[in-house]
Amino acid sequence: MYKSVSVPEKTLEHWSSQHLMYRYRSQAALWWPASGEDIDVRWLPPKPGKAVQLELKTTTISRAGLHEVMVDLGQLWEYRQRSLGRQPFYAFPWPDWDGKLEAVAIAEGRAVTELGFSRSGSGWWFADWMVVLTPAQVEAVLHDELKEHCSKERGTKKPLVRFDVSNSKTKVKWGPRDVPSPGPLWWREFWPILDQCGRRGWPQLIRLPLQLLPARGPYSPTQVAEMLREAVNVPAAQRGNGETLVTLEPDLDGNYQITQTFIDNPEGSEEDETAEGEAAEVDHHRQIVFLNAWTLLNAR
Repeated sequence: MYKSVSVPEKTLEHWSSQHLMYRYRSQAALWWPASGEDIDVRWLPPKPGKAVQLELKTTTISRAGLHEVMVDLGQLWEYRQRSLGRQPFYAFPWPDWDGKLEAVAIAEGRAVTELGFSRSGSGWWFADWMVVLTPAQVEAVLHDELKEHCSKERGTKKPLVRFDVSNSKTKVKWGPRDVPSPGPLWWREFWPILDQCGRRGWPQLIRLPLQLLPARGPYSPTQVAEMLREAVNVPAAQRGNGETLVTLEPDLDGNYQITQTFIDNPEGSEEDETAEGEAAEVDHHRQIVFLNAWTLLNAR
């Protein structure tokens, strides 16, 4: 049983997709990049909105009563070299069960396939036990290890967090050095905040009609939110009629700047510099989510 996963990554991918499609009324556009690929605006619908990436992790059962979330330092280092808007959030389970979720659910008389839905009951639904961290928070936990590694070379993994569920109260240890909690958000808490432009330092790409932008940036989160609302009110006759969309991404000051990489770039995008051989050695469970402006304003 040990060194196996408590929940298959593919299952988490499907459950997260089901939840997003329901939450955003089937208006969330999803894509799973291949290893070595980076965001390409040709994947995104030609509409105003925002795109975020998720790196889905699971927990590994290292011994009875102990779960670990392992992070490849080369992958994390590579993610942190990207501009802020193109970095993925990390999402993973916060288990309170011992062993594999499948076995625990069956022992409780529950169908494990139902855990992807709220009808499975409070505490069982996957959205009740998934949490989210920014890549900066992940780096803060693994700062010393990442500094020593300092390369995109894959294969060196370190525990981001350990969950000891052997007693009635779960014990949590962050990183190999037991550092303070970085403050993860519960999955269901994360999305409503993201709908409202998120928090300072959150990775995301914003797509807006050029004509809505004031002449010069940077643009505050309040301005960006207002422009997204304005984009919804653009008459239908004017949409998609040669409309020029530009891409904004957050800077370290919490404002947004037009990113030159993704301004009307139909010829392609920057590629991940990871060589094919290196990329093939890493399990990528990265998902891109695009939410158009209308969907953001009408989210559940």
